[in-house]
Amino acid sequence: MTNAMRCGACVRRTLILAAVAALPFLAPRPGAAQDYRSSAGWNAGGVWFSPLNGSAGAINGTGARDIQLDPGWIIGLQFEQWIGGGRTGWRLNGALTERPLQLPGDSRDTGVWFADFDLLLRLLAPDPQRRANATLSLGAGLIRYKLGDGDPRFFESANATYAGNDKPRFVGVGGLNVDVLTGMRWDGEPVGLRFEVVDHVVLSSPFDPIAGDDFAPVHNVRFVIGAFAGWGLLR
Repeated sequence: MTNAMRCGACVRRTLILAAVAALPFLAPRPGAAQDYRSSAGWNAGGVWFSPLNGSAGAINGTGARDIQLDPGWIIGLQFEQWIGGGRTGWRLNGALTERPLQLPGDSRDTGVWFADFDLLLRLLAPDPQRRANATLSLGAGLIRYKLGDGDPRFFESANATYAGNDKPRFVGVGGLNVDVLTGMRWDGEPVGLRFEVVDHVVLSSPFDPIAGDDFAPVHNVRFVIGAFAGWGLLR
């Protein structure tokens, strides 16, 4: 099974699980209004990576092999704050995973750390009778592939070279999440579920081409489900 097929299966499983899990919570309940000002929570799920040498040209007449992290698990933490009437806000996001990196003739476990700041827009205004809402997120941050420091390495069959510096890379972030309040409370505060899909786009790969144009941006797509608690009142 290819990485694209595994990713598609992961997305389908996540969406089915999200839909089934949300069904019991769609009717309003007392104490479930989205009138909280702040929230914090955790999430877990899957992550898929596009090749780190995407669009690599052929070298010596042979097509370039992909350098790619395997899809798999990811965990994360979030904190967010809503402004004014609760339609707009901001979020701090952090996540990490460790995945096998497929290199020509080699495979190694590689840690990947995510950190970003996102602006938020709820598609619907908070309402005492509304327990589910969707939110668009757009932001920027950093991602670090822990490839290690050292001497430069060359991967001729992948038309790629690694300079030996695993410094953090700048990312643009865009995503969509659906929050569903459960009607339950933790220490008196409302508890909700979050279903989220986010793409962290690295504009400059940690690998450089041996010959030809720069590599394509790297997509790091998270499909996660989490829980959060809200506190404080908007009004």
